[in-house]
Amino acid sequence: MRLHHVGLAVADLGAAVDLYRTALGAELEREGRSQTEDMEYALMRTGDSELELMHSSDPESPVGKFLSKRGPGVHHVAFEVDDLAAELDRLRGAGYEIVGDVRTGVHGTRVAFVHPRSMGGVLTELVEK
Repeated sequence: MRLHHVGLAVADLGAAVDLYRTALGAELEREGRSQTEDMEYALMRTGDSELELMHSSDPESPVGKFLSKRGPGVHHVAFEVDDLAAELDRLRGAGYEIVGDVRTGVHGTRVAFVHPRSMGGVLTELVEK
């Protein structure tokens, strides 16, 4: 497994893009709207690392709930896996709690989430290669 990206919930997507561009020299790779969740996103690259900036004004969406409850900050850490189904079977078999169903993420690949209760308080995304 390798670190794929870090997801950050942001209060203002445009301001956050400007912040990471100015502060870290990050380059905007792509902006869009998630087809599976009510959120806007921006993917930013800095060196070999990627940031997924996420914003939702819908207080009932997952990112909107996060922003309402916790404010802006680290939302999740994502790791790339070769075979998502096999990884999920392995994790479930070991007692880890999976959140929701497998879905298509903003990178266009299949993703799933491991509950923070199972991962030391950190929402963890698995991104299929």
